[in-house]
Amino acid sequence: MFWRMIGSKKFMLAAFVSAFFIMLAACAEDTGGNENGAEASENNNTAEEAGNDNDNNNEAAANNNDGVVTSDDGGDHNLTVSHFLPANHPIHQNVLTTLAEDMEERTNGRITSDIYDNNQLGAPGAHYDMAVTGEADLSLSVHAYSSGRFPIATVIDLPFLVESAEKGGEIFWTLYEEFEELQEEHNDTTPLFLFSAEPAQILSPDKKIESPEDLQGLRVRTPSPAGAEMLEALGATPVTMPMGEVYEALERGAIDAAMAPFSTLADYSFYEVVDYVTVGNFSATPFFGVMNTDVYNSLSDSDKAVLDDLTQLDMSMHAGAVFDQAGENGYNAGAENGVEFIELSGDNLAAWEEAFQPIVDKWIEDMAAQGVPAQEMYDRAVEIRNN
Repeated sequence: MFWRMIGSKKFMLAAFVSAFFIMLAACAEDTGGNENGAEASENNNTAEEAGNDNDNNNEAAANNNDGVVTSDDGGDHNLTVSHFLPANHPIHQNVLTTLAEDMEERTNGRITSDIYDNNQLGAPGAHYDMAVTGEADLSLSVHAYSSGRFPIATVIDLPFLVESAEKGGEIFWTLYEEFEELQEEHNDTTPLFLFSAEPAQILSPDKKIESPEDLQGLRVRTPSPAGAEMLEALGATPVTMPMGEVYEALERGAIDAAMAPFSTLADYSFYEVVDYVTVGNFSATPFFGVMNTDVYNSLSDSDKAVLDDLTQLDMSMHAGAVFDQAGENGYNAGAENGVEFIELSGDNLAAWEEAFQPIVDKWIEDMAAQGVPAQEMYDRAVEIRNN
């Protein structure tokens, strides 16, 4: 009995001891699990904080304290930039040169540019194709120099639509963003900015032009096909020539007048050969600043963000504003040298508007026949102009 009791007690003690160690083991496991879980949670929190720090660093790389978009991420690029204007032209100095300098600064010197002015790499009409093929990485020229290639862009040429070049840039880029037909017309390049010169006036060496009838029989330089239509509608003979040839043509009498903006009075020294300027804001010449698409796509996302921030609507309007300032300088140069400015207004202006309205109607009809929402586009352009 005693041994049975001792055995029983030994058994119970063994059972108790076993249970005790099992509980200790369980507690140790729970403690370790909690410690491991806490450690994992801490690691996760640390990783999340690090991720947030990286996000903050990336955001800081994209926008500095002044809200200026910059980039430290991307490869080195040296861009070939080509245009047809002389190196002393305000567009060269205050648009393309400024853009190149800003791009270089905001990418810490990784993206540089070589600018070739005055048709060094190709004729005025070759510049769009130079951007298509990559002969130039970025090119600037006039749509009309590629005759027949940009029929929709000629909306900017329409009579009396553009009253200032800055507003012309706003109209042109906004239409580009809102109408896919205009995008498709430029889809073999990547447009960076689209703008216009300040409106064309009629410059004449010796003929005072006040009414539409005064153009009858005259040979007049036209800046575009739309300008040619306007002149033909009034019985004039349109003559197509680059701006660089107009001075000599006016001086020698090869043409009787020229449709050209105020800025040419100073930029091309037309004040030396022009006595009269008929002021009607008749038509504006559209310009493009486009980039080779492969080159654009080769930029890092952050470099693209910098380039986009420097161009698009802001640059379209800035380029226009540069032309407006040049126009003011040209007007002043003309006035200081005895050029007479004939301001059209009232009934005189109404006669010109009536004479040119069929050109607007025909453009809308022709474009609509090609599936372009031309009336909507024109109405939107007028809306932007009037705002």
